[in-house]
Amino acid sequence: MTKVSTKKSRSQSVAKSPSGFMDEAAVVMSSLNHQVATILRALGGIKKAGDLERLMDLDRTLSWQLLKIAEAKVPLEAAASVPSRVSINRFIEGSRVRGVNEKLLEGLLSAYNQFETLVERHAGDRVCFNSMVSAAGARDGWHAAELQHRRNVFRGMSHMLGVQAQTLIRCGIIQKSKEQSGVVNLVMVGGLVDLRLLWEIDRVNVFRSRTVGNGPGANHRKGIRRTNLAGTEDLGGYLLQDFCSQPAPDVEMVFGEAGWIYGNLLHGNVGATGESTLFFGVNYRNIPDPTGQEGVVGSRCVMDLPVKSYVTDLLVEPGFADDWEPNVQVLVGGSSSDQPSPPGIERNLPTQLQMENLGTGPSVIREYPGYSSMIRTIATGAGYDIDQYTCWRLRVDYPLYGCEIIGELIDPRRAN
Repeated sequence: MTKVSTKKSRSQSVAKSPSGFMDEAAVVMSSLNHQVATILRALGGIKKAGDLERLMDLDRTLSWQLLKIAEAKVPLEAAASVPSRVSINRFIEGSRVRGVNEKLLEGLLSAYNQFETLVERHAGDRVCFNSMVSAAGARDGWHAAELQHRRNVFRGMSHMLGVQAQTLIRCGIIQKSKEQSGVVNLVMVGGLVDLRLLWEIDRVNVFRSRTVGNGPGANHRKGIRRTNLAGTEDLGGYLLQDFCSQPAPDVEMVFGEAGWIYGNLLHGNVGATGESTLFFGVNYRNIPDPTGQEGVVGSRCVMDLPVKSYVTDLLVEPGFADDWEPNVQVLVGGSSSDQPSPPGIERNLPTQLQMENLGTGPSVIREYPGYSSMIRTIATGAGYDIDQYTCWRLRVDYPLYGCEIIGELIDPRRAN
């Protein structure tokens, strides 16, 4: 859900790896870099992968791998490009036929033997080794591979769960209360675009909203009220039927324990012809102003459905959080309550995700062309004039199933 945070943001952790392994890997890769580059110079006329491919009748992939190793300014960053033993032997034999000095070939073979020993001792296989090397410090190589791995997780979880969606959307509209000082109000809109069942499923959870406290509508901070956008606690009012696909999907709304409200899609149709788009709206009022206190406003969402893209917006009233700093975290092992997880349970994953300032007013989401119009209509109905509200957006393609993604603005003056 999108919310004003009521606990301090967790500090980001830095990916670390054993220095012994990294030092050894750097030495081994430097040796490979030197040996491959020396042989390419001996062959002569090799300026690009195509030259090597034509000269030695090698396949394009192997030629590209060898050039990447030889030209790497930081040899360790080319570790994922080291060819297989069979491919290296083919390169060595081809170089021998073309008259390369035998001592140079023996040097490459020795360096490759050291590489295989390194992999076997520290990782056991190349897949684990590539992850260990590329994740060190969360360098560009790790993030280049990250998207492909997340895409694979999406495909696998779609197969296992029998459901997927094109886009998960969240939007929080935040303004200071006009009726009461020291508090802010939040309208939260969220939904799924093109939810598709891959087989028949009786019930799929598509919405949840939590309050914790005593009495209906009471949140974890005394005085916070949660209602639907009509200002009532009628369950049916949380479903925004005007913005759902037609014919209207069959959705049940139910109360759960500890203040949870759930929305479930019932008996959806299978396949592309049965896709559903569903949106829900929640109004939170009288949230204590976090300025200078907790000092965080943001969106937290657990990825509990396989989705191709996740887009979350924060539309912030002028004069509130104008100079706050954007921050993104990707967590695993997080707590579902407002209490932090025990040490060692929750941890940050390395990420290059960033929140982007898109200017003022709601911006377009390509997967859902009606998004801007929907948000304007909802904001107007709630009494918000959002044309001058700053729009902060976090977009994640193929978000990792099971993780919690936090996009937030942090008050630089907040209390420690």
